[in-house]
Amino acid sequence: RPRVISASAASNARNDLTDNAKDMAMLRLLMIVSGAFEALFGASAILATHMLIGAIGTEAGASAVFFARILGAATLALGIAALLARDQLETKGGLAAAYGLALYNVLAACLILWTAAVAGLGGAALWGAGLFHALIGVLFVYALATGAE
Repeated sequence: RPRVISASAASNARNDLTDNAKDMAMLRLLMIVSGAFEALFGASAILATHMLIGAIGTEAGASAVFFARILGAATLALGIAALLARDQLETKGGLAAAYGLALYNVLAACLILWTAAVAGLGGAALWGAGLFHALIGVLFVYALATGAE
C-alpha cells in the first residue's frame, strides 16, 4: 500500500531541506571568507614578519620572529584547508574542518581581544582583527548550531 503524505508534512519537509541548504550555504561562505583571510594573513606573517611584529608594538627579537613565522605557517595551512573543505561540508571531514575553524576563530578572538585590552598591545589593528575573529566565530557557531537541528 502506498504511503500517503499530507500536504503539511510535505511542506515541512521542503522547508527543512531549504533551511538545511541555507545553513550549508552560510557555512560554505564562512569557510571561504575565513579561509581566505587566514591564508592571506599566514602568507603575510611569513613574508613580512617584522612588519607584523611591529604592528602589535613589540620588538622583533629572534624568538618573536620565529614564533610569528610558525604562526604564519599554521594560519596559511588552516586557510588552505578551509578553502579546500568548503565544498565537502556534507562529509564528516568537511564538517570537522568547519568545527575546527569555528573553534580557532572563537579562541583567536578571545586571545586577540584580551591582548588588546589587558596587555595594551596593537592598537586599532589588533582590535579590528579581534572583532573580525569574534564576528566570524559567532557566525560559525550559529551556522553549526542551526545546521545540527
